[in-house]
Amino acid sequence: MSFQGFEGPAGTGKTHRLIEDMVAWVTSHPLKPHQQVLALTFMHGSRRRLDQRLSSIPSLRGRFSCMTIDSLAEQLVDRWRSLCIHHDLVPGNFEETVDSAAHLLEQRIVAQWLAATFPVVVVDEAQELTPARLRLVQAVVPHTQCFVAADEFQCLSDEIDPTPFRNWFATGQITQLTQVRRTNEQGLLDAAIALRTGMAPTNGPGLQIVYKFKNQVPFAIGYALHNGLRKGGDVALIVAPSAKRWADELIPRFTTGFRSSSSNQTVSALRIGWETRPDDEIVQVMAGIAGTGSIPCDTILSDLAAVSDPPPWQADVIQAITHQRQACGQLAWTKAALQSLVERKAAIHRAYGYNRPGGIPVMSIHGAKNRQFQHVVVLWPPGVRGDDDQKRRLLYNAISRAQKSCTVFVRTEELLRAPPFA
Repeated sequence: MSFQGFEGPAGTGKTHRLIEDMVAWVTSHPLKPHQQVLALTFMHGSRRRLDQRLSSIPSLRGRFSCMTIDSLAEQLVDRWRSLCIHHDLVPGNFEETVDSAAHLLEQRIVAQWLAATFPVVVVDEAQELTPARLRLVQAVVPHTQCFVAADEFQCLSDEIDPTPFRNWFATGQITQLTQVRRTNEQGLLDAAIALRTGMAPTNGPGLQIVYKFKNQVPFAIGYALHNGLRKGGDVALIVAPSAKRWADELIPRFTTGFRSSSSNQTVSALRIGWETRPDDEIVQVMAGIAGTGSIPCDTILSDLAAVSDPPPWQADVIQAITHQRQACGQLAWTKAALQSLVERKAAIHRAYGYNRPGGIPVMSIHGAKNRQFQHVVVLWPPGVRGDDDQKRRLLYNAISRAQKSCTVFVRTEELLRAPPFA
């Protein structure tokens, strides 16, 4: 069985078409009472956003499971532990665990077992698939109705060889999407085309690439953020790799406001701060839980109580563990099952927007993937790692988050004479 693929630049609606066509297929091929749609991504951020989109579809509520490929791999290895031993599979780090799970899914009995519950699989942001994760998806495709969305140019890892994915993706029934729907600002559109074709972006309607002297740049960045707020809509500060220290220097000044002692320039206070990423919260909670294998409920609850500054959704995890013990007699959890519970509670919390922070979020380019904002300000310092093509991919992913305007601040003038700006 082949898969349906959707490919195109940022903002062309790949995820929208992915979900639209999947829903149409499920409508014409109704799921059985025990069946669900399985939605897979690589990163927790894209998993969370995919979960939000699927949750908004009435016909799919309670009929889908959204998880990372790594989480699925851990569950498969835990469920088929005896078969792992039979095939001499030794799960270790994430890549080894995924590779072991892929080997399991290449056994017909395991693939059919998965397909019996998940006859429909969607994979978003598939360009990020490492060899082991690609192998896992390839093993799933022959047994399910699979929908895949990808854009190779948006792969931000310079350690992934895109050739295996490119060759496999070409075997599917691919729909090429070309019309960018996120923006109609010509400067943003022209910059995106230039970066994708190895050219230099230039200023135009909606896009400004700016260098300012060291003492002037905080005022210029502050004015750009305030301008975005005045124009209406959401504003984001996106930070290129190696710019975290620069952002950390600026954020305290923006939160209190500042003025020039030698001129009349003033930047009034802003609500701004680093966005707390769900995957960071999950790592924080899981790091506090000791033990491997089968962990007693009392140990888990004790470890959770000791987590300092826990995320607000941790209470939901504790409630679920307590309920399972009292109502179902579950006295212990495996690490993989606990990870899945923690991820699910974090996703639900974020999906329904509980305690969603206000103001201007600050995030990395990787953290901004698959998101959009009316106005974007980008910090680009010296020292961004990677070859010229990698830098163009990073800048493209930052600029293409904007719907109305994007201002890129380079920290040194020399950057304007080097890729990705020249």
